[in-house]
Amino acid sequence: MRILFITNRYPTKEMQGSSPCIKEQRQAIQQLGHEVDLLLIHSEQSILNYLKAVWDVFCTIQLGNSYDLVHAHYGYCGIVARMQFRCPIVVTYRGSDILSKRERSVNSLLARLADRTIVMTEEMKSLLGRDDAYVIPYGVALDLFKPRPLPEARRELGLPSDVPLVLFPYDQKRLLKRFDLVEQAVALARRELPDIRLLVVHDRPPETVAAYMNACDAMVLASDREGAPMTVREAMACNLPIVSVDVGDVASVIGGTDLCYVVNRDPQDIAEKLVRVLRARRRTNGRSTVEKMSTRCSAASVVAVYDSLLQEAGDGGPEDPTPEIDP
Repeated sequence: MRILFITNRYPTKEMQGSSPCIKEQRQAIQQLGHEVDLLLIHSEQSILNYLKAVWDVFCTIQLGNSYDLVHAHYGYCGIVARMQFRCPIVVTYRGSDILSKRERSVNSLLARLADRTIVMTEEMKSLLGRDDAYVIPYGVALDLFKPRPLPEARRELGLPSDVPLVLFPYDQKRLLKRFDLVEQAVALARRELPDIRLLVVHDRPPETVAAYMNACDAMVLASDREGAPMTVREAMACNLPIVSVDVGDVASVIGGTDLCYVVNRDPQDIAEKLVRVLRARRRTNGRSTVEKMSTRCSAASVVAVYDSLLQEAGDGGPEDPTPEIDP
């Protein structure tokens, strides 16, 4: 197959931490034998770049017909993908495009025009309003996110060897990530463990993120909303203990993993679990849980969606919208 990815988030030299999961999915699909081109919409520079992308898609596909299908990542990119009618389109909804009430109405309407839709969680599927949506979270790069000795990772990053380190993996300025709750929780935890340091790491290349996950003693999340946060799967792959509120699919991913806790959105509860983890001073067995959530497995599921769509288009009739995927 020849596929066009359309996205407004993708790692670049200037923004190395911009949704590397999309790049990893693209590479995995290529490794499965398919050709995947990329149209990156620089929406952070100007909203008008969406209009430029519409023209590019129309000229490339409607006038050239050089692709088998178009796969848009994020709802607004799906609007761009639909500005042609020669190729079927798949739209992956990533989180806020459905979970945000402000964006949901527009993207739910768009979903009716997509040939196939992919979401991160069952909650998103319900909110999207398409019973045939596929639940396929992005996979984790297990060859990159893997356990390493903590002292080695700290030496590499120039971090102190004897201080409890807590990782917050988001931009602290994004209000929905609730850095305010995390700060309050860490302040409470310092009453018992005064040396705790809170590290904020975001917009870094995946290699650096993996190093921090192996250097820290715990990771904490307090977001108001999430889809299927990649950072949780990546932390699990590194055997990093996690303290998180019940958001997105976090509870189902960490399950009963030792030293991983689902907590109330309350600083005191977060602090108590952080202290418990930091006093234990050991890693989890989380990697065994996420081995079935690899990038390759996720990509194989996406390719199965492509196959289903193209077979339907070729046969002129529908077939089972939920094919069995063998990872």
